[in-house]
Amino acid sequence: MKLNIKKLEAREKEHFNEAALAYDTNYGYEGDFTKYKIDKKVLEFVSSIRRSLGNKPISILEIGCGTGEYTKRICNYFPKSKIIAIDISEKILQVAKKKCAGVKNVRFLARSAYSSGFKSDFFDVVFGFYVLHHLDIPRFKNELLRVLKKRGLAFFYEPNILNPVVYIIKSNRKLKSLVGDSKDEWAVNPLGLNSVFKDFKVINISMSEFIYPARFIPLSILKIVDKIFDNLKFIPLVKYLGGSVQIFLRKK
Repeated sequence: MKLNIKKLEAREKEHFNEAALAYDTNYGYEGDFTKYKIDKKVLEFVSSIRRSLGNKPISILEIGCGTGEYTKRICNYFPKSKIIAIDISEKILQVAKKKCAGVKNVRFLARSAYSSGFKSDFFDVVFGFYVLHHLDIPRFKNELLRVLKKRGLAFFYEPNILNPVVYIIKSNRKLKSLVGDSKDEWAVNPLGLNSVFKDFKVINISMSEFIYPARFIPLSILKIVDKIFDNLKFIPLVKYLGGSVQIFLRKK
């Protein structure tokens, strides 16, 4: 039986308050290849937004900002825009604030993704990296529709449950604990996303991250292999096996 939203949020909050100081280590943020992948995904986000909205100042909301690893990069690309980053965990936000010290165009707030408290039709862009799989997506979608302006954009990156490695980790409680996952998180099935987001114009749903590197392989080699394997996203059936799913939407 599914937990209700309040209980689910309470469990997620407790987990990430406890894991806040170890979060970056658990998810390998200090590794060169992970930094490369984060930079790559941030550039995809920036390019997607600028193609649609240009370089004008915009209002941006980040859902589930975590320790601010993506936040600090995105703030640098949108220096004239106002960015609000929210998370359910106060301890995680403390880490994010320290990491983004000196960044002038961001505010960090402890808020629920289901009831953020912002005005309706307020944001040009709402985004999140690896947050939807912590949420009841249909319930969150209502809040997303509410806070986005008409023709506003939503961009997310999520773990893909169709990837064998992701599935094995998410299906095993011990493995989830080992990598720092919460008990209740799962992953996103890309095959159902068009139906879930039928109230939006779906601009792009695509898979990436087809390799899980060994640490002893030089970064220069990993980058080459990553670019080669990126071509798998164009191959029928195989394309669904990427480790991550990019979701790019426009409010109708």
